[in-house]
Amino acid sequence: MGFRDIIFSKRKNDCELHGGHARKANRTLLIMIAACLCLIVWHVWGHGLSNPSGDGSSSTAPLLMLVGYEIWDLLFNAHGVISELRDVVPYFLVGIILAGYLRTYKIAVKLQTSLRKYGAMSVVVASLVGIITPLCACGTITTAVSLLFAGLPLAPVMSLMVTSALLSPSTYLITLNDLGPEWTVIRTISALAMGFFAGGVTHFLCKRGFDKGGLFIEGAVVPGDFHDEDYPIEHLRCNCREKFGNRVAIRTNSKFLIFLAKTAEMSWVVGKYILVGVFIGAIVERYMPSDWMFQFFGRQDPLNIVWITLASVPMFLHQLSASSILSHIKSSLHGTLDGGAALAFMIGGPVTAIPTMVLFWTIFKKRVFVLYMFVCLGGTIIIASAFQWLVFVPGVDTGNQLFRNVSSLAGGHSSVIRKEGTNVRIALDPVGKNVIATYANDLAGQGSIVFDAGFNRFTAAATGIENDQRYVANAATWIEQNSSSPVGNKILIYSVANDNSTVGFTDGVAEVLRKSRFAVTLMDRAKTAQLTDRMLADVGQLWLFFPESGGKVQLNASELELVSRFNERGNGMLISTDNGQTVLRNDASVNLLSSRYGVLFAGSSENVPRISVGITSQLFSSASELLGRFLKIVHKA
Repeated sequence: MGFRDIIFSKRKNDCELHGGHARKANRTLLIMIAACLCLIVWHVWGHGLSNPSGDGSSSTAPLLMLVGYEIWDLLFNAHGVISELRDVVPYFLVGIILAGYLRTYKIAVKLQTSLRKYGAMSVVVASLVGIITPLCACGTITTAVSLLFAGLPLAPVMSLMVTSALLSPSTYLITLNDLGPEWTVIRTISALAMGFFAGGVTHFLCKRGFDKGGLFIEGAVVPGDFHDEDYPIEHLRCNCREKFGNRVAIRTNSKFLIFLAKTAEMSWVVGKYILVGVFIGAIVERYMPSDWMFQFFGRQDPLNIVWITLASVPMFLHQLSASSILSHIKSSLHGTLDGGAALAFMIGGPVTAIPTMVLFWTIFKKRVFVLYMFVCLGGTIIIASAFQWLVFVPGVDTGNQLFRNVSSLAGGHSSVIRKEGTNVRIALDPVGKNVIATYANDLAGQGSIVFDAGFNRFTAAATGIENDQRYVANAATWIEQNSSSPVGNKILIYSVANDNSTVGFTDGVAEVLRKSRFAVTLMDRAKTAQLTDRMLADVGQLWLFFPESGGKVQLNASELELVSRFNERGNGMLISTDNGQTVLRNDASVNLLSSRYGVLFAGSSENVPRISVGITSQLFSSASELLGRFLKIVHKA
């Protein structure tokens, strides 16, 4: 048989253990996509296009054409599905290459089959093996059954099944892209914790006779090799030798060819969940009411962990799709993400996937099924709650680069940021009122922007408070890294004041930035009456400080246009105001500028003198920093 026959030869029907779950999963994915399409049709029919054309032609077009326009915009607009997939591609490729390597050399299989020799430590080892297994829980069940027949205790097998559902090399990298290094570390540690919890509870029960009387439904499965053509249960008889990667492996000894085949095979296994995750995430962000999303993912309510965990049971949420959907949920919120609810979403959904539950129900006795559900749901609630209390800081965007190595920031009185645009992410809302936000729109070629609703953090940095100094340096670094200016390390600080009200702290801020290798120029309204092209010609960042002014115009129309053009060329900005004591009108200069990017400063907020912003454990910070370096390498590649 030639290579053409290997590729195009017709395969037998997949077995129930290895292939049945894949068919169910594919059907479920198709149902989810169909539901999303129905939601699009309903939205267009009831509310019209999300981004209607300016000529009004969309109001008279037929419904079918409008739906086509809406889907096209969803896929191809500047922040659509296609643009997001372009960002995911590097991580996807690295993930499937790593998975192909693991499958070619059967590293995970060898580790699984050697679990017996680890004795009491087998639960720990099984949990570690599970997070490098390039399979979901369904794909691991066949291995679990074989391990149980081989005499391995139920406890490490339970750990293996739980962790396999939560993490794999591809999932690790996709999470790194979607949510950043901090969330990747959190997801990894929580997956291991789930494995330890599942194995520990199972070990405790088995010591008290839980596994006596057998684990499998009588006649559902019998000892033997599923790959044997004479295996007695026909619908469980495996023909996975017919899969492309295994067909190549049978006919060649070349590890390189086998590696290519296994990698190609994984591209569909992994890719379909990434596609669905990105698509559903875009649907959620565009069509789901933001207030409804905030109730479950933005409001700091401990019960949200319970509701999200229970709601995830009937939901088919694959580990590869979870981080993408969560990233879109995060973007849709008008505040910060509730870390505990988000973690419950990423744990509870994958471990209780419907195909896994169906397969588990048909093979194992009901008490084993109940145990699996208990460790999945109970473990999700316990671990998410533990992270909520010990790791996540309420009102802080976990993993935001502005707060790297920062444990607290100056609080006090400030204005409030109101999010109006989709490219804005809230970084800090300590009492439910937003005080720091970021804007990024690299697809449009614009530079990134940091918005800060008060001067207190800059004043504290100028007086030598180390945490606030790190925040200032982080802001400049983030703007430089997320903007395309070739001179991003050159900053112009411009105080929009006709007196010396901000000179004191801007001098101190400039000194902090210079120590962080930035070249800084200081100017203010009192000495330089108007911003000009010449002033902005050789700088990559513009930091504007608007002192308290009420509704007084501080920048004229030509200056606002000048600043906008500066940003459109890929240059970054920081915009801060100290209008917390006055009513800031929409036509104030700071709002005329910030509203172009989806931000308004309004109202006032009274915060504690020092606002806690840092992740409590140094382990997370160190591991996240290492992952952040890897993230930069992948982006450059």
